[in-house]
Amino acid sequence: MNGLKIVRSSERYVESYCETFDEVAREGRFLSISQGYPVEEMIRFIKTCRQCGYPQFLLIDPEGRAAGWCDIVRRCGEPDDVGFLGVGIAAKYRGMGWGSRLMSAAIKDAKKRGFNEIRLEVRASNYNAIRTYSRLGFVRIAYKSEGVVTDGVAEDIWVMSLYSREISHEGFDGDDFFGIFPNTGFRFKKQR
Repeated sequence: MNGLKIVRSSERYVESYCETFDEVAREGRFLSISQGYPVEEMIRFIKTCRQCGYPQFLLIDPEGRAAGWCDIVRRCGEPDDVGFLGVGIAAKYRGMGWGSRLMSAAIKDAKKRGFNEIRLEVRASNYNAIRTYSRLGFVRIAYKSEGVVTDGVAEDIWVMSLYSREISHEGFDGDDFFGIFPNTGFRFKKQR
């Protein structure tokens, strides 16, 4: 679609970023929360990403509004070279390849910034997203029953990884699982 572009995140787009984030959250199918964040919190998040060197990109529509986002951030308790990807696209721009383009921009930037592994969590029922992540090179490395609860509804999730480091086989307990995901309680499930 003409007129769409990918840019580095900035406070300039914060209001529309909040609106799009809220729109995606309220769908209740993609994020682990059911509503967006206030503008002040989103400004802090944008500034933190910039100060910490975290990749953060926005999809800007022809009206100059944020219609999607992708960021890769570190999580407490995880190795410093592991980033966690978050992504969302307004419904009217889905299925056009913009999510893949946003993620590709963030992943490329993450590699330059010293991230050696990128992980994400996705609802097991979100087949379209799993297919997209797989096309980008992500592999399913862990499964957790009822791994996300949104508005009281629990759903199973997959943890997927790009550039996955060697996985420890400690905790092997049979054919279905071959290890424990460090610091999370996730159990690695064999690919079939």
